[in-house]
Amino acid sequence: MSEDGKVLVEFKNVDKRFGGGKIIVMDDFSFSFTKGETHIICGRSGAGKSTLIRCINALETIDKGSIIIEGQELGHKTMHDIRKKVAMVFQDFNLFPHMSVLENVTFGPIRSLKKKKEEAIESGLMYLDRVGLRDRADAKPAQLSGGQKQRVAIARALNMHPDLILFDEPTSALDPEMVGEVLNIMKMLSEEGRSMIVVTHEMSFAKEAADKISFLENGKFIETADPDTFFDHPKHESVKKFIDQVYNK
Repeated sequence: MSEDGKVLVEFKNVDKRFGGGKIIVMDDFSFSFTKGETHIICGRSGAGKSTLIRCINALETIDKGSIIIEGQELGHKTMHDIRKKVAMVFQDFNLFPHMSVLENVTFGPIRSLKKKKEEAIESGLMYLDRVGLRDRADAKPAQLSGGQKQRVAIARALNMHPDLILFDEPTSALDPEMVGEVLNIMKMLSEEGRSMIVVTHEMSFAKEAADKISFLENGKFIETADPDTFFDHPKHESVKKFIDQVYNK
């Protein structure tokens, strides 16, 4: 649950467009994400969900407005410091193929956080143990299943000791039988009260693990609610249709 409602990430009047302004991702978008919460972002394909969270760690730039992370405005001068606090788990894993699992997990802490190698290895092995992959520490990514790769990516994110973890469709590249093993790890992190913003179409996971769910459409969150309210009493017609289509009650 949230820590006394403390704001972790705040969007202030943010605009973000593509295609010469024709494709709207955020339109005068203002919203606050709360520390200690699992916040799910859902919506139709192409609504801009992934772009929205990629703006938080400056993988995408905004056209107007400001993004404030733990009181620090995101910009060229602050980007490096903010990225130390914000980890991201990508849909296509983004592991270094030439590195072992353990090397992947320790690279960031050693290079970006200037951790001692021994310290990074100790914590890296601990997080690999937590995701059930300590025994694969010496394996290369090519030797792993998709689900295992994504669990390594989660261990890598955790080993950065972030204040916030962003998940960008973390199960969309996985075979169906591997989705559950990744979602179980994410549920565990949610139960621990980790600050997580998750873009996903996995609505069963959203109902079980989310503190809040937001639906993005036409550059706005047209609905934000707790899971029970979102699924059982949606207010907006677009949300009702979405739930009917993607979630079997």
